Parts: sequence; structure tokens; C-alpha cells
Amino acid sequence: MKDQEVGLDPNFRYRGKNQTRVETFSDAAFALAITLIVLSSSVPSNFQDLWVSMRDIIPFGLCVILVMVIWYQHYLFFLKFGLQNRTIVLYNTFLIFLILIYVYPLKFLFVVLFRLYEGIFTGNRELINRLFTETLPYSDTGSLMIIYGLGASLIFLTIGGMYRHAMKMAGPLELNSYERYIAKDGMITNLLLASIPFLSALIAVFHLFGNWTFLGAGVAYMLYPPVMIIYGRVSAKKRDRALAIYKKA
Repeated sequence: MKDQEVGLDPNFRYRGKNQTRVETFSDAAFALAITLIVLSSSVPSNFQDLWVSMRDIIPFGLCVILVMVIWYQHYLFFLKFGLQNRTIVLYNTFLIFLILIYVYPLKFLFVVLFRLYEGIFTGNRELINRLFTETLPYSDTGSLMIIYGLGASLIFLTIGGMYRHAMKMAGPLELNSYERYIAKDGMITNLLLASIPFLSALIAVFHLFGNWTFLGAGVAYMLYPPVMIIYGRVSAKKRDRALAIYKKA
């Protein structure tokens, strides 16, 4: 499939078309992460349990989407640069470690948020009260947002570090000026992706909104669309300029 460049940047020379053992091992780890999300749910023994498990389809789907977003960032990096030296192996090992310990807090948070919004929109106060007394005591909500925020931030920082290493390897990789910009853009993109969960964790750590801290830490993730859309537009203009400069050289 890597030989098919449909949908890829025709101006970038992809150096990772041959599958490496690092990628193969990583793909198995991502598959295991999704499996763990599935196995974290018990097998229903009656219709009531089945109905509860069916309600968790949306949180499960969101978890899978997020894991696949991380996988796709990982896939693009190796497709672009094909690096498999010691530094990249260390980065990749740490990334896999984070992914595997991240899946349980990820699913737990999404299930809590889904049930919270379900209770809000249906006016089910009993569901909300039970949620913050049995499932997640309100005193622990800040800790959950800290765990989730730091985990997500570290994941994207790790991928950003991989792009930074690719920039350092520009000489051996024979990256031209345009390809160097793409490497830099990948690093900045992942730093931005890391900054928002880190901000959410900071809100929870310092309890910035008092009794509304849990909500404030969650709302912080709503910054993703405007931040990434604005950066995407700015980045597209810079990418076009970098490409024009390269073609004139």
C-alpha cells in the first residue's frame, strides 16, 4: 500500500516505503491497545448488561478514533523519513509504553463524560449523582483530568521529538528545503496537539475554576478545533512559500 502515493504530497520524497520491524512491532502494539479497550468491558450476562454495554459504543468509538489519530501520526512519520536508528527506537518504545498505559484512563474518561452528558440532556439527576458518588467521586475528578492530560501531552510530545530528530538528520536523509519545512511543521503540529491537554492538566492541578474545575479542564479541549484550524491555514501558506522557494532554487 505504501507504493500507492494517491493522496500523499507529490513534492515530498517518501523514504519509508519499506516496512521496518519497528513499524511492525508498533502496529501490533496499537492493535493491542484497541484490544485492551474492548476487553476492559465485561461480557453481558443478561439483557440489562447488554443494554449498558451498547450504551458504551460511543465512548468506545471515540477511544478507537483517538488511538487511530495517534497511529496515523506515527505512520506518516515513518512513511516520510523511514528512520530506525537508536534514538527513534527509544522514542518509539516510550510511545508504545504511553499508549498501552493510556487506554484505560482514556476509556474511563470517555465513559464518564458520555454518561454525564446523557444525564444533563435527559435531566436524569439520579444518573449524575450516582456518577459522581459511585463511578467517579467528585473529589477525584481533578486527578482524572491530570492523568489524562499529562498522558495525552506526553504522547504528542514524543511524536514531536521524533520529528525534531528527523530535522537533525536532515543531512544524512538529504532533505531539501521543502522537506525540512515539512519536518518542522510536523514537530510544531504535535507540540500544539500536546499543549491543550497540558493546559487542561494545569487547570486541574491548580484548581483554577474552583468547583467548576472538572468542567473547565474538559472545556479546554474545545480549543482543539480553532487552534488547529488557524494553524492549518497559516501552515498551508508557509508550506506553499517553502515549496515555491524550493522550486526556484
